[in-house]
Amino acid sequence: MSTEYAVAKAQQKAALTRASQMLLGLVTGIVADGQLHDMEAQMLNTWLSENGDVASIWPGSAIAAALRTVLADGVITQHERDHLLKELQALVGTDFSETGSTTPTVAALPYDSDTSLHIAGAGICHTGEFLYGTRAACERLTERAGGIALSTITKKVTYLVIGTHVSPHWVNKTQGTASASLPSSTG
Repeated sequence: MSTEYAVAKAQQKAALTRASQMLLGLVTGIVADGQLHDMEAQMLNTWLSENGDVASIWPGSAIAAALRTVLADGVITQHERDHLLKELQALVGTDFSETGSTTPTVAALPYDSDTSLHIAGAGICHTGEFLYGTRAACERLTERAGGIALSTITKKVTYLVIGTHVSPHWVNKTQGTASASLPSSTG
């Protein structure tokens, strides 16, 4: 790989990271008052349309998909507005109107990691609520990718997928944690 190519690739990745951070900043500002207005949803949709690279990776892809669903018929109902607000708050991990803090209340996750997962033949268990859709929809996606969807934690689980709507304190509870029964990773 040439040096010029490597530099260009690094610059592209840095620009995408900055744009993703900008998106999360926009969403944080939009949800800060605990309300979602139609103009805010429209503005966010326009921003994602103008920044297609960000809309193609998580969390931009998740936000874009949620917005497409809400805006599909040209009318945003109160139910859709409330649901979208909840999704956006979950993505940025803060509800300023409740806590008075801009600090995220969930663990930061590497959303732009280049880590590859080997899903084919892997046992995958889903828990929590997912921005993508229902647990069944996520399990179908897993199976289409060649994974084996498992409904409970057993020694056959290779990956545990935790939905975005999980309490930040889930690791301190007995429900949903089965680390003792998960096999240790050997590589």
